[in-house]
Parts: sequence; C-alpha cells; structure tokens
Amino acid sequence: MGSAEKIIKINAVGTINITEASLAAAGEGFALVNVASIAGHMLPSVMVPRRTYRLATRDVEEFTRKMIANASRGPARMHPGSAYSLSKNFVIRHSADRAGAFGARGARILSVSPGSFDTEMGRLEEKSGSARLLEFAALKRFGRPDEIAELLAFCAGDKPGYLTGTDILCDGGTKAGLGIRGMLAMTRGA
Repeated sequence: MGSAEKIIKINAVGTINITEASLAAAGEGFALVNVASIAGHMLPSVMVPRRTYRLATRDVEEFTRKMIANASRGPARMHPGSAYSLSKNFVIRHSADRAGAFGARGARILSVSPGSFDTEMGRLEEKSGSARLLEFAALKRFGRPDEIAELLAFCAGDKPGYLTGTDILCDGGTKAGLGIRGMLAMTRGA
C-alpha cells in the first residue's frame, strides 16, 4: 500500500527510531511491543539480509538504502509486497537483537505478529488476496480487533515480566497450516 521506499521507511526505519527513543527512556518494568506481521514469518531465510540488518544501529542511511535495494528486486509490481515482508521480518529480528540493551535497563522488548484481522486495513488487504490465507488457517475466520488488542495489552503489561526478545505470532493458525506448498501457491496467485 505504497512504494517499497515508503514501506521500508515507515516499517523498518520507523521501528529503529521508536526502539532507540524507547531505549533512551526505558527503566525498570518498561516494555516496548513492536508490531510485526505474519508476512515477516513468510520471508524465506535465504532472502533475509542479515548483514543489512546489522547496519540498523550503526548506519541508518546505508541500512535504508540497502533495504530498499533488496525490496526492489524482481518485477516492479512485487516491490511493495517484498518491502512489506522484508520490513516486518526486520521488526521481528531487530526486537530480538535489542533485547540485551533493554534488559540492561531492566526493561523488555518484543514483537507481536498479527495475521489477518477484521479491520479497515485488513479489509483492504482482503481485496488484494489476503483472504486466501484463511484457506490454510486452523481458525477459518479473520481475527477480531479486540483479540489482538488483548494480546498487545498483555505483552505491554506487568504480568509477562520475563517475556522479552521474542515474537508472538497471532494468526489463527495460518502459518502452521500454510507450509511451503501454500506459500508457493500464494506467490503464484494459484
């Protein structure tokens, strides 16, 4: 829902900025919950630019340039989708990578990856084909906004005080049922 550049800048660079600003303010009991996506879990590991991710805390300008270049490979019509998956995969990995820095301050950081939810944006994504994901889901429905809100509130609260450096996938069992064949079918639009 935008150019590869815009998606990378909002999702990946925005996450870097929020994470670093939060770290500067973090103290005992603080929790940052970054929002990733099931799309971040669908990026094949051979396509994960680990060296580029390492630039996130050293050279944001070079990181941005390389992320946009990675997302801009292949047919132009696929650039926004590639940027989305790549940027959300980065959110998951960056949240895990920064756990030690947050832990040193008595704080936590983690990410939550929603699947398909019945929201205004979810309905836009439905029109672009995301409803097909429900074919593979254990729960054959879109998630309700209150369901993801409960998870986000729990993660940010005091009760999961030992939960950090991880991602929680909340997708109604979609990824569990998708498998490699399903991912290939989704890519081909078959």
